[in-house]
Amino acid sequence: MMIMRKKYLPSVLSGMVLLLLVSCMNKPVATSNENNCLCGTECYQKYDKSKKSMSYSKKYTNADFYKDGRFQQDVAMEAMKDMFAFYDIPFTELMAKDMWVTDFGLGDFEHVGMGGIFWVNNEKYGYFAHAIYLLPGQMIPEHAHVATRYPAKHESWQVQKGWAYNCSEVGEVTSGFPEIPATHGPVKSRNYVIQKVGEVLPLKELATFHFLMAGPEGAIVSEWATYHDNAGLRFTNSNAAL
Repeated sequence: MMIMRKKYLPSVLSGMVLLLLVSCMNKPVATSNENNCLCGTECYQKYDKSKKSMSYSKKYTNADFYKDGRFQQDVAMEAMKDMFAFYDIPFTELMAKDMWVTDFGLGDFEHVGMGGIFWVNNEKYGYFAHAIYLLPGQMIPEHAHVATRYPAKHESWQVQKGWAYNCSEVGEVTSGFPEIPATHGPVKSRNYVIQKVGEVLPLKELATFHFLMAGPEGAIVSEWATYHDNAGLRFTNSNAAL
């Protein structure tokens, strides 16, 4: 009997595998939790597709970002990491070391603020690469870059995730302009385009005012530019500071 079991065991195992494969081909797969699925590959595909059909949305407010009137940078970082996780952006060791968050001193990170990292800012060769991280509805304060002992900064942006209002003082006033937070105050940049994933837009004219504001899904943006000299940064709101 032991000899018979050993002889037929491979055939029995092959039959079980075949039955499982047939079952996987015909079995509906739940998408709510991939751990409930027997047919792993199909389940992960459906789970990923379901995730992509969702939109990222605001999860934090100023009640989270401030304690006794003080900006909580650690909470702001966690909010950014939450957005990274949704968009499958790895949080690398370099980001943990060099990434920063700021409310520009305006006390309203929910609406006016950003996260970012300078990948490179090379004074000798005059080039700059920057990642801009904006939570849903968050804007960078309106600003311009003027000449110092360096030329006025020129820059271009590409949206990687989400979308953003790209706003400029150059051009006709665009209807349906997004509401500007009261903590920021009036802006000069009343012309905008909605910039979507993959689109690249340049600064329209040197030394002109401009800003980005994320749509309701947030925005992750790549920026390439000439050398960034912080001394040439000019904000519309005189209380704002980087």
